[in-house]
Amino acid sequence: MRHRITRSSTNRVLAGVCGGLGEYFGVDSTWIRLAFIFLTPLTNFLTILVYIICVFSFPEKRNIQETDFRKKRLPKASKKYY
Repeated sequence: MRHRITRSSTNRVLAGVCGGLGEYFGVDSTWIRLAFIFLTPLTNFLTILVYIICVFSFPEKRNIQETDFRKKRLPKASKKYY
């Protein structure tokens, strides 16, 4: 399975872009957030536009619990009413 850049659904402050980038590159998302904050005034607020583009272009990572449907389910014990 390919490793894709996704927006994080657990490590998020606004939309999960910095958390997703941190998970993809193996860096703490705090460093990504600090880089965005530091570069914002230096790039004439271009990083805000880049962030908004990333929100709409990165899919959100879904944390779906994997289940095995082939397992046999044990029958429930019948309730006895007295």
